[in-house]
Amino acid sequence: MKSFKTNLTAVILITVILLGISCKKDSPSQTKTTQEKLLGKWNLISGVDNDYYSGSSHITTTTFLPGDYMEFKSDGTASNHQSGSVFTYDYGIVNDSKIWIGLPDQFYDLKILTETDLQFYQKNISGADYYESTTTLKK
Repeated sequence: MKSFKTNLTAVILITVILLGISCKKDSPSQTKTTQEKLLGKWNLISGVDNDYYSGSSHITTTTFLPGDYMEFKSDGTASNHQSGSVFTYDYGIVNDSKIWIGLPDQFYDLKILTETDLQFYQKNISGADYYESTTTLKK
């Protein structure tokens, strides 16, 4: 009986060690950089713009059409395909939570960035007034 317990303990211990080693090997390859997550075609879902002036918000909500998308490429360009028109911009990654699109001083906060969901936000303040924009995309 003691031999059975010893063998069972050894089998369990070896199994735990092997599972731990295999999980550690998989972890680095599963962790993608901001650039890797951002690359590719993103379907435009919705946009919410708030132009705040004269003490009140002026909100515009956009629901994009099927087929509207934005694509981030590895060469540092992004293209926006909307209603048959295509606009191309340069973009750059500032850090894991901030990018610029168009010009290096047009910053967007990455509110959500996963394998399938992207949401970026921008706010420009001018005195007591401001303009803010949130765009939601999905792969």
